[in-house]
Amino acid sequence: MKKELTVIIPFLNEGIEVANTLQSIRKTAGDSVEILLINDNSTDGFDYETVALQYNAQYHQNEERKGVAASRDLGVSMINTPYFLLLDGHMRFYQNDWVKEILKAVKSDERAIYCCKCKDISKEEDSQETLSGAYFSFFGNNFSQILQPKWITQTSSIELDRKIPCILGASYVASVKYWQYLLGLSGLRLYGSDEAYISLKAWLEGGSCKLIDNVVIGHLFRKEFPYKVTSIETIYNKLLISEILIPSEYKLKIFSTFKKEDVFDEAYKLLIDNREEIIRLKQYYKIILTGNIEQLFLFNESFV
Repeated sequence: MKKELTVIIPFLNEGIEVANTLQSIRKTAGDSVEILLINDNSTDGFDYETVALQYNAQYHQNEERKGVAASRDLGVSMINTPYFLLLDGHMRFYQNDWVKEILKAVKSDERAIYCCKCKDISKEEDSQETLSGAYFSFFGNNFSQILQPKWITQTSSIELDRKIPCILGASYVASVKYWQYLLGLSGLRLYGSDEAYISLKAWLEGGSCKLIDNVVIGHLFRKEFPYKVTSIETIYNKLLISEILIPSEYKLKIFSTFKKEDVFDEAYKLLIDNREEIIRLKQYYKIILTGNIEQLFLFNESFV
């Protein structure tokens, strides 16, 4: 039987967690899914290729660090199935029907980006607490608050169609065709704002973001990264999103807040240096993105 879903796992310096994640996938889903590992130039000396062979996963290693966004897009470009599930390298599965339920959801509406319910695996094993997608914080007093997804706590606000403002939780599902139509995460650097970027584009294109509420996937919430993350890159990514997707009157407000940051000038210079790519993206999105961002503002307010 031809497989329809590929699990794509970009990772960097995850160590044994990659094996733990693959073991959990194969234990619950068997060989019903393809698996693709994207090693983003790990430097920890761990033998990830042997782990891939052990769990019958395709393996690719980046010759230099590309970042999570570019690695995710690379993974989507490499697969042969029509649908995919993006994971981090430190996840767990708890049910044997998750492949069937994910495929059922994404086939019901291919113009949507999905996330599964999320469970914090650092808590007690028998904990029933789950997290159900996110809404946006569009504005704030500092860069860490702006364009930042926040967990939905008022789950009663999620209607029967399971539409949510933003995906979150590191288990993201889509069709290859729709992801590539949106140009995926094109333009983002190294780390940060993947969820905000793809969610905004889906809504503004006329699609949506949805919660797969009958699939729970565990995620290890770490206290520190096993790789370098800089504020220059995270600010740059938010500047990029603002420049490409946010109307001028709101973009100016966001930029004025970012100017308070010490590294704003460096991040803004990166934006200027990449102006050709930004012009190309803006021209493309001007054609395909026809939604009204004020409507998304209002939708967000129902979850605050």
